[in-house]
Amino acid sequence: MAIPLATTGTATFDQIAIVTGLVGLMYVALAVLLWRERTGRVTLVGRLADTIGRLDGVPRWAALTPYLHAVSLLACAFGVWWDIAVHIDRGRDTGPFGTPAHYPIFFGILGVIISGVLPIALARKPLPARTIKLTKGWRIPCSAALVTVCGTFALVGFPLDDLWHRLFGEDVTLWGPTHLLMIGGVVFSIFARLLALAEVEQLLGINKRRLFQEIVSVGALLIAWDLFSTEFNYGVPQFPLILQPILIVFGAALAFTVLRARRGPGTAFAALAVYLVIRGGIAWAVDRPLGEILGHFPLLIVETVLVELVAFALGNKNRFRLGAVAGALIGTVGVVAEYTWSHLWMPIAWPSSMLPSALGYGVVTGIGAGLVGAWLATRYAEVAGEQRAIGIRNARSEAVRRTHQLGAVGLVAVTATVFFCVPRSAEAGVTGTVSLERVATGAEPMAYVTVKLQPGDAADGARWFEAMAWQGGGLVTHPMVKVADGTYRSADALPMFGKWKSMIRLHQGQRDLVAMWVYAPEDLAIEKPAVQVSNGQTVEFVNEQQVLRREERTDVPRWMWNGGYALLGVVGLLEIAGIAWLVGRGARGGRLRAAHLAAGERERETA
Repeated sequence: MAIPLATTGTATFDQIAIVTGLVGLMYVALAVLLWRERTGRVTLVGRLADTIGRLDGVPRWAALTPYLHAVSLLACAFGVWWDIAVHIDRGRDTGPFGTPAHYPIFFGILGVIISGVLPIALARKPLPARTIKLTKGWRIPCSAALVTVCGTFALVGFPLDDLWHRLFGEDVTLWGPTHLLMIGGVVFSIFARLLALAEVEQLLGINKRRLFQEIVSVGALLIAWDLFSTEFNYGVPQFPLILQPILIVFGAALAFTVLRARRGPGTAFAALAVYLVIRGGIAWAVDRPLGEILGHFPLLIVETVLVELVAFALGNKNRFRLGAVAGALIGTVGVVAEYTWSHLWMPIAWPSSMLPSALGYGVVTGIGAGLVGAWLATRYAEVAGEQRAIGIRNARSEAVRRTHQLGAVGLVAVTATVFFCVPRSAEAGVTGTVSLERVATGAEPMAYVTVKLQPGDAADGARWFEAMAWQGGGLVTHPMVKVADGTYRSADALPMFGKWKSMIRLHQGQRDLVAMWVYAPEDLAIEKPAVQVSNGQTVEFVNEQQVLRREERTDVPRWMWNGGYALLGVVGLLEIAGIAWLVGRGARGGRLRAAHLAAGERERETA
């Protein structure tokens, strides 16, 4: 079947030329740098790396990347939150550079790639014990290869995003395959940054400066992981609400375990401070100077206290015990704390009916994420030169295998939980008879919306039942208040003019998401007629994707959708496998180096 190209949200020739030109210039510049450095010529970048390396006391290959990578991550995070706010406020864009928010994302991704290529070009001795051989006499740190691969996957998502919109229309959701490809590549690069810090520690040990960089990296991991919850934080989630506590538990248990399983008391609080300052600063900047909607976020204070208390009580010699216990507490006590916080500040308060399932999934996710965090902490410790594996003196092969098994069990637990809770449904059979109470606002009509449901108990125990309007210059959400059996009225009036899209959203059970139209303008670009519900009209609740993603095409074969997400799954598995292999490769080198040094010490002692 021939599929015509969509005309909305896709790149014009000038935008394609800008992207192609900038990426081409970057790769030409990097190629020249690689050639000059590998042929022994002096470069400005090399001189700068030598200078910073002397000041920081690190090898030249490790001198520039901490700063460039941190700035690049900040640019990406700021751009993504700004971009999502723009889409919520105003609707679709016109291509890769359709909004100013795309620029920091694009240049941030380029920065991530450059921060991986620089240590490849600048690689000279001293190098970690285990490296990757490119040519005779040219070896590079494992972390450099990992950052480059992650950044490349993220960059590939940029042109693929335009192709995706040409084929499928505008899927206005963070969780589209190409969006996740870009965000996931940047997030995974943080694990490579932690690997680089461990490689430097193997050569030079730890000091306050490098400890601070590690804390900042874990804080960045908390910030980056919160990107996956952005739709929940802005109040326009398009997936079941149960995913929000699962994502919070996953990110907190993983990040805090990675740090606290290796470092001393208070380091988790330091990472929390990085998260709160930067995350809060981005939310303020998008809301105030830029005039977009305010993005909320979890505080993670209770989760931090729990990890520190567990480490104080149990110590961190057995990292897997620390991760499992801390994860279980985050999945229970932490979930209850975030439940309370959702009622104080978050745009969608978690209903009490969701709490049992949130606690159940939270325990599984928390323990699993804690085990994954403990596996990473163990491998980073081995890269850095520690002799012990899981609290024993010698890193025996069976002990190392046991840590791999525990990490794999944790990874399977968290991914299975997430994928089990992601699918949505939209069971038919709910209708609403609408009454509109007009509000006198001159040329901009507003109306309170009253809906009489059939069946009358359709909203009983709902996870959300709200009136919402967006993409007309802001976001409006009001809870539907029960006024009689089966009859609900919006807490405030909805806009019914201009570019606003007004609707009633109902989230039943664990994963049933439906919505009904109240108002939408005519959209000639996508050949959609105007929608205007009138008094006494009975409207059917439909799959809310048909309402929230009005621009999305419905004439595309299902196998193409499945293929897009399958490709994303393959890329995600490749990135996870790359992290596991390169971190494991570095850990093997660290163990060998530690054993060699220990043998030398024993020889000197017996001499």
